[in-house]
Amino acid sequence: MPKSTKKTPKFISSPPYNALEDLAHDPKLAEALGNMVVTWAYAETVLFSTFARVTGIGLNMAMESIARIPTFESRAKFILALVNQWETDKFDRDAIATAVEKLAKKAGTRNHWVHGDWCANRAKTATVIFDHRQPHDSPKRTKPVKAHDVADHCKAVKNRAAELAALIKWDELQG
Repeated sequence: MPKSTKKTPKFISSPPYNALEDLAHDPKLAEALGNMVVTWAYAETVLFSTFARVTGIGLNMAMESIARIPTFESRAKFILALVNQWETDKFDRDAIATAVEKLAKKAGTRNHWVHGDWCANRAKTATVIFDHRQPHDSPKRTKPVKAHDVADHCKAVKNRAAELAALIKWDELQG
């Protein structure tokens, strides 16, 4: 039988990686990811509040209705379409649209972490996420994940959400 000339896929890093079931080996990273979940819940609440502000409906009804839209990106796009048609002289439409867009751009990083293939080297000294859509020999195939990166992301999301909250006068909506 002739020998195959097909290249065998290989990991780009020399140590083999194993799938993770949890982050017991890195409590700081686990804590940072837990904070990320809460940070994004806050960002969602601010986005829902933006919907309430733009539509003029009550906050509870706004939350009930927009929660039916399945993704953050879809919700943001829907709100942006409404903001573009919103007639207001009390609020800065352009600034609100820009703030929604900036917040929505942060969701890609979160999605990469949430939907990634979490792995660690055998010694569990390096935690990475595999992106199986990247070629086997691409340096983008694995990306190290560190607690400080997740914490920095959370800080940026909180800042973006706070900016949007100020623009929509969130405190007034809270009652």
